[in-house]
Amino acid sequence: MADHLPEHVIVQILERLPTKSLIRFTSVSKRWRFIILSDPHFAKSQFQIGSHHQTLRHRLLISSASESRFKSLDLDAPSQSPLGDICSVRCPLAQQPGSPPIRILCSCNGLILATLEDQENNMYIWNPSTQFFKNLPDPADLPSKPQCLVYYGFGYLSATDDYKIIANLEVILGGEVEGKEMHIFSSKANIWKRTESPLDSDIQYEGTLSNEALHWLDNLGILAFDLAKEEFRRLPLPILDGDFRGLRAFGDCLCAFDFENLDLWVMKEYGVADSWTKLFKLKVSNQPEKIFGCWPMSVMETSTFLQKGPLCRGGELVFDLIRSVHTEEKPEMHVLSSDADFREMIEYQETLLWLG
Repeated sequence: MADHLPEHVIVQILERLPTKSLIRFTSVSKRWRFIILSDPHFAKSQFQIGSHHQTLRHRLLISSASESRFKSLDLDAPSQSPLGDICSVRCPLAQQPGSPPIRILCSCNGLILATLEDQENNMYIWNPSTQFFKNLPDPADLPSKPQCLVYYGFGYLSATDDYKIIANLEVILGGEVEGKEMHIFSSKANIWKRTESPLDSDIQYEGTLSNEALHWLDNLGILAFDLAKEEFRRLPLPILDGDFRGLRAFGDCLCAFDFENLDLWVMKEYGVADSWTKLFKLKVSNQPEKIFGCWPMSVMETSTFLQKGPLCRGGELVFDLIRSVHTEEKPEMHVLSSDADFREMIEYQETLLWLG
């Protein structure tokens, strides 16, 4: 028997391991470090295998309101250990004290789209699992923050291996909306381009990725942007009782909810109105007023993670991070953390991917 396994056999073993273990194994040798952190084929293969077997870990990235500090919560931890694996995350984008805070906007395949507060032209891609980051080209004609509202989306096209970022802008002059623009970044072309924006829409929040399309709620329902065709289309909403609504991804499906009743619906067949199915109704004690309410941050098979608040507690406004466990017999709810310093929370997967 040979003393050493052939490298291709070692690679086949490694690409079936979780990302966290692989990061530890980068210290085994320079060759292993190169394969794990610098080989794009290995990173894609490990991601594809993990996606197919549903073994990629899901985490929640939590940013601080006062400074550029981040924590990461393991969403796959057993419900018996509600805090699970929560740890601090170093961000290579962190600036010197007094510099603008880092905003995390949305995620795709373990990559985070981030920007600096009030500096919308400074956009970055960051992988919290590997510490990879890349400064994106400057969209020169993107108006400055005081002049516009910007809502983003971040998605991936598998057929062309192309990541796309969408920036929907409302240009504000004198307190009124004077125009709307949309800018699209392609990782393949490494450029931004400007295109038409649906002028009848009132887009809010960041886009939700599902079926290689980005989705926003507006005043008319769901507005979907096909990343391949770069075209908008309308999708039906389920009948939601509440006035305050939101979208999330549930596996490969689109999920809709309302803040007031916390009913969660899933579109089982994409684009088909009759396929909307009610998943469950979340039970949350002492629910705050609907204008704040509870915001589902991640919807999974066994649990939903919510941000609740702000709540007045001890003379200050705080947010609760809650895990609601889906059991028919007795719904369980765990308060994971209470903090006045919560800013943004984004679900992401542990991957080795990066942008070249």
